[in-house]
Amino acid sequence: MFKSLILPIAIVGAMLAPMAIAPQPARALPEAQIIEKLQKVPVFTITNGTGNFLQQSIKSGGATRTITPVFMELKDAAALLKKLRKEQPQQSKVAQITIVPLSEIYKIQSEMQKKSPGVSFVFFPTEQQLKNAQLLKKPFQANALYPVPLFMIAIKQQDKYVTVQENNLTPLFFGKQQAQQWLERVRKKDPKLVAKAEIKVNFLHVVLEDFQTKNYPAQQQLVFVPSAESVESIRKLRAAQTKPATTKPKP
Repeated sequence: MFKSLILPIAIVGAMLAPMAIAPQPARALPEAQIIEKLQKVPVFTITNGTGNFLQQSIKSGGATRTITPVFMELKDAAALLKKLRKEQPQQSKVAQITIVPLSEIYKIQSEMQKKSPGVSFVFFPTEQQLKNAQLLKKPFQANALYPVPLFMIAIKQQDKYVTVQENNLTPLFFGKQQAQQWLERVRKKDPKLVAKAEIKVNFLHVVLEDFQTKNYPAQQQLVFVPSAESVESIRKLRAAQTKPATTKPKP
């Protein structure tokens, strides 16, 4: 179980959008199904040597809040770790980047809210995906209401959009590029059906709130697709960690 390591640091441009964990009503999607859907989505956190999460105390709306930063991409977590080691070398000397399934963050947040309601995870979407979302969804403001963009393929039918499926699954992409590639591939299979299909933007917190308050058949078909960048980052990180150490031959 991850605990908390509090370091008084400043994060510039923080997206102060905590993951909301609402009490589950009778109609909510079962907790086990939510966790299963989130299990394959990697996120990047900063922990110390014993696995304690990095936390930050900040002022928001005149009140002090304690947040735990969670990054959707490795490079953003690495940038914060570099900043920590430069500004607080002693406090952060054992800090490291830890890959955690989003399902684990969800479970921990649920437990934390029961014990410390003022503590919350705050997600940091990548700048590029925010820009992609801004281009697709107007008017759009990158603020606390829109933490992590999700990209889906939909067709407008009358006054509403209907999502496009493949093999009875509706993918929700964390990266626009993957959504575009998927759309192009599906168009080749069925040009007439998806001739008017387009990429639409949703948000992670909206989907999670929907899971927690509603339960309908279409939810069963939703599947999260991590960005290609995060998957590649994990591959490289694990390869570096498992690479055997080499020693220089003695002269």
